[in-house]
Amino acid sequence: MSPSPIDHPEAIIYDLVGLGFGPANLAIAGALVERWQSSDNNSCVTPVNTALFLEKHDKFRWHPGMLLPGARMQISFMKDLATLRSPQSPITFLAYLHSQNRLVAFINRGSTIPTRKEYADYLSWAAKFVGDNGVSVMYGREVIGISKGQDDTLQIRSRDVATGEERVVRARDLVISPGGAPRIPESLKPLSKHPFVIHSSEYITTIDTVLGSFAPGGRPLRIAVIGSGQSAAEVTMDLRDRLTSVPAAGSRHEVNMLIRKGSLKPSDDSPFANEIFDPASTNTWFDMPSDRIRDSRLSEYKSTNYGVVNPRTLEMLHEIIYEQNLDDDIAQRTDATSSSQPHIKIIPYTSVISTSMLDECFPSDLLLSAETKNPTQNTSTFVVITQNLISRVMTELRYDFVVCATGYQRSAWTDLLKSSDIAEYFGLHGTSQTVNLLPENRRSSTRHNGSRPTSVSNCSTPPTSPGPSTFPSMHIDSQIPDTVYISRNYQLLPCCPEASGDGDVPFKARIYLQGVEEATHGLSDTLLSVLGIRAGEVVTDLCNGKIRH
Repeated sequence: MSPSPIDHPEAIIYDLVGLGFGPANLAIAGALVERWQSSDNNSCVTPVNTALFLEKHDKFRWHPGMLLPGARMQISFMKDLATLRSPQSPITFLAYLHSQNRLVAFINRGSTIPTRKEYADYLSWAAKFVGDNGVSVMYGREVIGISKGQDDTLQIRSRDVATGEERVVRARDLVISPGGAPRIPESLKPLSKHPFVIHSSEYITTIDTVLGSFAPGGRPLRIAVIGSGQSAAEVTMDLRDRLTSVPAAGSRHEVNMLIRKGSLKPSDDSPFANEIFDPASTNTWFDMPSDRIRDSRLSEYKSTNYGVVNPRTLEMLHEIIYEQNLDDDIAQRTDATSSSQPHIKIIPYTSVISTSMLDECFPSDLLLSAETKNPTQNTSTFVVITQNLISRVMTELRYDFVVCATGYQRSAWTDLLKSSDIAEYFGLHGTSQTVNLLPENRRSSTRHNGSRPTSVSNCSTPPTSPGPSTFPSMHIDSQIPDTVYISRNYQLLPCCPEASGDGDVPFKARIYLQGVEEATHGLSDTLLSVLGIRAGEVVTDLCNGKIRH
């Protein structure tokens, strides 16, 4: 098992190092602990006896910015870290409930859907469990580089977030689970560092500070929530609740949902549609013969996850809006005083064209974190230019702050590999802007004697330009996408295995991806649905000792 505590990690060659310690890598850590505690580990061709995970957060955290009061998960508790793979695992959700003496109480709830708060606590409990059973985790470490090491190892360079101190660890194999980075619309990127342009992923951890920046009893606030999915709906309702206790002079606060659709749409969580998230669907998705079919299937099932709202949440939001309209109608008919409750307005068919500060004023002090600002000095106003997608009419709207519930991008892993000295082995180049991730069954049809492909399929665009190329003498058209191949068991494959000539594998350390392969492994890949099954597949592949060609 992994040595602990970690006093001199540079002197240790870990069998496995994981980048990130969210649910995906936590599930892998759990699968390793199960193997260590069983006789299966003795039969491994290459047993994984030492494992280290590097995590940027200072402790285990799972979506802390979206732990809204009462918010529920969208999946059954049985789709946890292990149950679908091993119901007897010590890190199932039921094992967690039993350990907390809450199993009977949970059963009495009459629901298989836990709250988001309880599920986050379950994950934190599981993280402590694997840590107590041989898995090493270094928190507060930001991975800044990967390079080829001696003896067929990888060197992973990380930086202490608090002190800036750098450290290198060595690994025989690597699993990258970067999670999702907040996606900010292009129209808001010029102001994305402003403390009052926030992404839903940081909502709960920042909203109190943001609201505290406005003088009590001042003018009514106007807030824009951009997005039409679950997070947008939850944030909108939570803002209304919070603003209820914030006094306003003369009128009432207003929360606008700016959505591109004609209306909010319910997520399709019907039993047959949910089968797209079954573990068996991963094989079906991976084996699809063409990108056209894969894209068509993605479009068909997009309503299960993207830009949609859980029917229960949708019903709650509609009831709130109905009630506020009823109050307004009664007040108008009876000449009574209008309600002081914050007002929610959904503005459909809306595209945000540009965003600026009032009078184009963007003081440098506003770039400071919200925590450093004087809570009575905020006078910022955002000018948002929108266009109606039907009438094409342009409108200028003004808001005090903006919440982007606009999802996530999952391309950071490409930047990390492109800046390394192993990039070309996988078909990556520092100058390229797009990367195609393709299943291994496509490799034979696109093999091209080392030249870069010209066809474009499922591309993911990195949020920022990559670092300087490791191969500065190469002048490559950055518009030509790189192509990276991945195995069914989530292992990155060499782009040209025949390049070594003698059949030897030039690079023996293996790299696995987790949570970024929707294009090749299906809609469930970025979600929690197949965590347990996927973790078992990766650990089994790690232990079978094969170097893929």
